[in-house]
Amino acid sequence: MTHRFNRLLLLSACATVLSLSTAAAATCVTGALSTYDVSGFSCTYGGFTFSNFSYTDNASGGGNLVTDANINVYTTTNSYGSGLEFAGSWNADGAGAVSDGDISFTVTVNGSTGAESITDAGLAQTAGVTGSGVATVTEQGCGPAPCVPGTWSNPPFVFDAGSGAGLNESSTDAILTPTGSIQVSKDINAAANNGTGLDIATISQVVDTFSATAVPEPRAMSLLLGLGLVAGFAFRKKLQSARA
Repeated sequence: MTHRFNRLLLLSACATVLSLSTAAAATCVTGALSTYDVSGFSCTYGGFTFSNFSYTDNASGGGNLVTDANINVYTTTNSYGSGLEFAGSWNADGAGAVSDGDISFTVTVNGSTGAESITDAGLAQTAGVTGSGVATVTEQGCGPAPCVPGTWSNPPFVFDAGSGAGLNESSTDAILTPTGSIQVSKDINAAANNGTGLDIATISQVVDTFSATAVPEPRAMSLLLGLGLVAGFAFRKKLQSARA
């Protein structure tokens, strides 16, 4: 009876672990940021788990107020890695108008692609300006999470569309110390400044992508372990011979 009870207990524990693993492995799907920005939410894509989303909005001077329900989230892969795209309409039309949003989230390597540490982050934006309008995306990060995001690079990781700068920009920023998780924070800001009423600034897309280092495959790990055992036996034999 005891053995049967222990067996049932073991099966129950395995089922519980399996169910938790399945729940944690939910794939990121297209949806409003409001469905991501809820307590306990997490999803996976491209070998990463994304969690702890938060968003704050702000607008003044007639700028468009973009709430989390007005932002669509998509999965994406580009030359900088895999991650998420945030599509909204941060639009400032007219002198002094401002449209602003702050997005933050945690990125963790989940090991599904044989990677262990995040090494690079990519950032891209789609923006447009008229007159003295300026559209900027400023991103900060830190690791391992949880932590308080700070400046990743010098100069800071900032895209500025305006004053003759390109409207659609992309870049990549190396994280100096590879880590298994990072906290990302970005400020999306469209400002028409204090010029004429023809000033316009808009941001319609912001993309975050990440890449990670690979770890040896199980076969390679087994080979290394085997070589280590052989070397250990050889050393032990040599030591025994020396003592004799």
